[in-house]
Formats: sequence, C-alpha cells, structure tokens
Amino acid sequence: ISEITFRQCETFARDLEMFARHAKRSTINTEDVKLLARRSSSLLKYITQKSDELASSNLEQKEKKKKKSSAAKGERTPGEKEAAVTENEDSNMS
Repeated sequence: ISEITFRQCETFARDLEMFARHAKRSTINTEDVKLLARRSSSLLKYITQKSDELASSNLEQKEKKKKKSSAAKGERTPGEKEAAVTENEDSNMS
C-alpha cells in the first residue's frame, strides 16, 4: 500500500508541475490543485472551501497590516479622511 501511495503522490506532483508549466508559471497554485482534484467532487468541494477560507483570512491579515502601518505613520483611514473632508466643508460654510 505504501508503494502505491508513494507512486500516486509522484504522479500528482508531476501533474501539478505540468499544469503550472502549461499556464506558463513556475509555481503551483490552488487552481492547479483544483484541476488535479476535479474527478472527485467531494475533494474538489473541500479544496475549494479551504481555498476560499485561506483567501479571506489572508485578505483580513493584509487589511490589518495596512491599518497598523498607516496608524504608525499617523495617516488616516479612508473613513477618517472622509470625516475630515466633511468637517473642512462645514467650517468653510460658516
């Protein structure tokens, strides 16, 4: 069983490399893995779900880093900038 499993993993690795190469990329991404798993609908569904979770988590982390760096630099967030513009407009009208 272990020999068959090892051979199947080697086949998967070669297929993933070929998918990436066909797309003119040097790295394998989630779309390649989804393509590999396309014959198993339950596996494809699971991989897609996890991929979406990771993408949203990465997006949240990037936003947090962006807020931290702008706060450290003393910059305003978009909401704060909008409030400042409104305050300036109000003071100009007086």
